[in-house]
Amino acid sequence: MQQMLFSWDNVVAGNGVALSITGMSIVFVALLLVSVYIALLPRIAAFFNKIIPPSAHHSGPVVSAPTPQVQTGPSEQEIVAAAVAFLHKNKG
Repeated sequence: MQQMLFSWDNVVAGNGVALSITGMSIVFVALLLVSVYIALLPRIAAFFNKIIPPSAHHSGPVVSAPTPQVQTGPSEQEIVAAAVAFLHKNKG
């Protein structure tokens, strides 16, 4: 069986150093572009809001919050609690 030799001579002969530096540069530039895009996103959104006002967006109608109901009598939970207390007191 042939013995495998690992050395830097094989890496240099196969242009491994240049290939790894090129790969790291590509990844670095891609990550740099993503971070610049994320940093500029609020400005881009503000620019598009000037062109297309938010009222013209097709997000559907705006629903207002429902007004709370004013109850004049006891709630259903209070009635159930009173019935259970009455039954518990008079069970014997």
